Amino acid sequence: MIALFILKLSAGITLMWWFMPRRDVTDGFFRIQMRVLLGLAVLSALLFSGGEEMATRTRTISIVVAVTAFAGSVFWALGRRSPGNVCIHLLTALTAISLGLHSWNAATDCGVVQQLLSDYSSAAVLGGVTTGMLLGHWYLTTPTMTIRPLTWFNIAIVVAVLLRLAASGWAVAAAGFSISDTTQQMWLGIRWAGGIVAPGVMSVMIWRILKHRNTQSATGVLFATLVAVFMGEMAAALLEQAARIPY
Repeated sequence: MIALFILKLSAGITLMWWFMPRRDVTDGFFRIQMRVLLGLAVLSALLFSGGEEMATRTRTISIVVAVTAFAGSVFWALGRRSPGNVCIHLLTALTAISLGLHSWNAATDCGVVQQLLSDYSSAAVLGGVTTGMLLGHWYLTTPTMTIRPLTWFNIAIVVAVLLRLAASGWAVAAAGFSISDTTQQMWLGIRWAGGIVAPGVMSVMIWRILKHRNTQSATGVLFATLVAVFMGEMAAALLEQAARIPY
């Protein structure tokens, strides 16, 4: 479960790198981000330690991701944006493939397309909030940087939440509320409250804050959103494991 969470987080972070307006962000941010992904990739490789074919493939991809992230951190530290961007492209493809392999082989009672939508929308919410929060902290180092990237992340979070809502709605339409266990009902409530409602509501707060160009307050709200989203996605993982439905 934790391994899958790390996998979604890694895929979401690289996806946000790929789409975000990188030209408006200084090199140092990506240097640090590459090191964050390096740590996540190493942790993923350690967690997927079984002898199954799926675990072996995921572990191999994680090792390649770690090596590529290390190279990327060196390129961004040297200010070499072109090879640094190549590393971003490679990392996005590798993490997307790794998450796609999980979706294809997931032990749930739904189709592959539904599982793909569920996993990638979860990754987008995790990646959007996490990277947006870290970018907000980067403004403490470079306060003169334009707020356009932070505004972009707020929009990206809204889009990710809508996709996550569509995936959850699909699960409800297909399987209904077939949960009788009280604990699982609590997980479902935390999943919706933390993974869908909280980031949606807080994105409105961030939008109003950014109208006044107050990046520090926006970062604080993003940090609170990150805690809620982590709780929501972990509850979703527990629920999917128990009920075999990607709510």
